[in-house]
Amino acid sequence: MKSIFLTVAVGFLFVGTVGCENPETAELRARLERENDPGERAKLAVKIGENLLEEVGRTYQEGDYEAGEERLAEYLDVLRQAHQELEASGRDARRHPKGFKELEIHLRKRRRELRDLARHLPFHQRAPVEQAIAEMGEMRTALLSALMNVELQRIGGGEKEEERQ
Repeated sequence: MKSIFLTVAVGFLFVGTVGCENPETAELRARLERENDPGERAKLAVKIGENLLEEVGRTYQEGDYEAGEERLAEYLDVLRQAHQELEASGRDARRHPKGFKELEIHLRKRRRELRDLARHLPFHQRAPVEQAIAEMGEMRTALLSALMNVELQRIGGGEKEEERQ
């Protein structure tokens, strides 16, 4: 009897955590688990990121800052993993840009959205979003460096190119 109760309780917990996720996101996560190609995995991660970022915006707009931070951390984890997998693949981004370009474009566009979101947050709630923006900028710089085969360094607010030697 106790084991049946425990099984039912664990089942409700599992359904509760999965139930709050967008069904499309769950399907994309399942596809991501099956995919082996780093480029395709990055494309799927971008799609998952799109869905998670919508949830981030929605939770922040509802005033649930704690849940917003959790979703933002989950979003960043997906991006970090995609970026690390692309770097670890050893692929030449100039010759085989699949995944690199999609992730770079996503980072560029979504950083703007996060900046807009941060402007509408109370000042004391902006730090996690601003940290995410900074980290996304670093990932984007690394991706651009790989795509263009040049060393990019942050100087002030812009980016400067230096040829690799």
